[in-house]
Amino acid sequence: MLNIEVQLCGLVFDLILIFFISRHESVGLKSEKIFRQCLIVYTTCVVLDISSIIAIGYRHILPALLVEGVCKLYLVSLVTSAYFAFAYTYNTVVHMRENVTFKMAVLILGFVGAALIMVTPISYYHEGRTVYTYGTSVVITYIFALLYIVSTLVTTFVYASLMNMHRRKAIRSWMALEIAAAIVQFFAPYALLVGFGSSLGLFILYSELENPEVYLDRTAGCFSFETFAMYLRQEFENLKKFSCVIVCNESEIKKSDEEQKKIIVEMAEFLNSFGFAKLFRLNDNDFALVYDMGQREMNEIESAVNLDVIRQRFKSKWGENSILNTKFLYIPDGHIVSSAEEFIKVYERNRYKFDKGEDMRTLDETAGQDIKEYRAMVLEIKDALRTDRVEVFYQPIYSVETGKFVSAEALARIRGNDGKLIMPGRFIPVAEESGLIGEIGERVFSKTCRCIKENNLKMKGIDYVEVNLSVSQCENPMLSSTYHEIMRLEEVRPKEINLEITESSTLNQRNILLENMKQLMNMGCGFSLDDFGTGESNLNYIVDMPVNIVKFDRSMVQDYFTNKRAEIVMRATVGMIKDLGLKIVAEGVETEEQVEGIKKLGIDYIQGYYYSKPLSKSDFIRFIETKNAS
Repeated sequence: MLNIEVQLCGLVFDLILIFFISRHESVGLKSEKIFRQCLIVYTTCVVLDISSIIAIGYRHILPALLVEGVCKLYLVSLVTSAYFAFAYTYNTVVHMRENVTFKMAVLILGFVGAALIMVTPISYYHEGRTVYTYGTSVVITYIFALLYIVSTLVTTFVYASLMNMHRRKAIRSWMALEIAAAIVQFFAPYALLVGFGSSLGLFILYSELENPEVYLDRTAGCFSFETFAMYLRQEFENLKKFSCVIVCNESEIKKSDEEQKKIIVEMAEFLNSFGFAKLFRLNDNDFALVYDMGQREMNEIESAVNLDVIRQRFKSKWGENSILNTKFLYIPDGHIVSSAEEFIKVYERNRYKFDKGEDMRTLDETAGQDIKEYRAMVLEIKDALRTDRVEVFYQPIYSVETGKFVSAEALARIRGNDGKLIMPGRFIPVAEESGLIGEIGERVFSKTCRCIKENNLKMKGIDYVEVNLSVSQCENPMLSSTYHEIMRLEEVRPKEINLEITESSTLNQRNILLENMKQLMNMGCGFSLDDFGTGESNLNYIVDMPVNIVKFDRSMVQDYFTNKRAEIVMRATVGMIKDLGLKIVAEGVETEEQVEGIKKLGIDYIQGYYYSKPLSKSDFIRFIETKNAS
């Protein structure tokens, strides 16, 4: 009986892996492809190992050339297996993957090793159940295989920062098993463990990294959002053309958990029925169908045809009785941007930009240019914060009662590297979306406090300065403590600060805002409700929020003078707000006629271009000194 039990165990491991992998659709990731190639090579290696043992055992009846050929092919497969292990590992290191010269050198090294194995002598040992080979060919095999294995281990250490922790550990365990098996077999040739050690290492790699289940969304059964990002990165790196249909569902399907899962599964099964496309579940119950145009020239047309079918289906019921407000993004050419990150950003930005009544939007180069401008502005904002190019302009606010300018609104500006001002309409939306608005807000607040202190604005008639708060700042539990510390450092009394909040239906953490307001008001700060008259304004918001001042938006003020119904509504609103004991600021007042009309309406403060546009700090100080001196 031949000593092949261990090899047969290894073969069983490999066949089990092949069975499980074949049951799942491949997403097409490079690491996934190389792992499957590794599995084929390692399985071939085990089969050749068994074949070589059989050939040696029966070499007295087999042609000598056949025995030598089978044994040497097994040795070559060992080196090939080690090469694929290294190829799998360095595939995750981007700049190595792009180094064609390096890849060719590694491949040529393997061919040199294979050639030396085939031309150098080999000897056989067979006594009882103990069967193995030795000689120059075997030594060369150990040298080249060990070279690849050590290189693989070194890669996991030298480029550790480019590999996630689980991948590093799994690959190191894999290589450790191969080294341990090789050492045992080198000193005890009768213990034929190399093939089994390799198979066991692959099993660990499969369990840790390459189990197809890790690429799937557990609920929908299709590929996950994380896999979508990995797949896109590969498509862009390989410059592959693809089109994409994105199904944008409601963020929360307002059903029971069981019904929602049923709807998601039903959608996934329907969308997965379209051939030649990979299905991914994205965030917020969205789905993406990606068509690789490298596979079929007609895929762009097919994706457009499928989109019509999908749109019709989504007008029908899902689950037990649910009709969803689903929107669709269609991207005929994914290369409207230059990276996976930009592509995902295009999707995330546009899924919320549908016009009323619009259910589909086709994204082209314009959407790609928009995201490029967004990225450029993010870099501009970061650099402006780093180099202190964020400036504060002040727009004076006139008191009808005193006939003086008693306050001002602090407004953020960015000074470009060319010396020109970047207006808030360009950078504020980007700052809010990118999460930089908090840092800008703190910088503006700090500079405003410094301006109040250094220029003794109180003595110049300015009772307080208004500073805007963004929605994200209002939702920050540390806002009150942060602003209190800034006021303390700048030695500004809280009553010289009035913070402006904007009514927003998107404010998710209103309790945090209320707590921040309570703490800041206890310190002495005042609060204004900004932009009243826009969006979803209503008097209930004024009742709920402990504000001192309500600021009428420019559009509301302008409508008062041009629209009779708006005039009636505004008169009634002013009366109710005054009855609540609150002050009112009218923004956007531009003519003398408007000033007189606003005064007759009973509004307390006026802000607008009639008196002054926003001014730089130095111009604002001169303006106040001049106007309030008379």
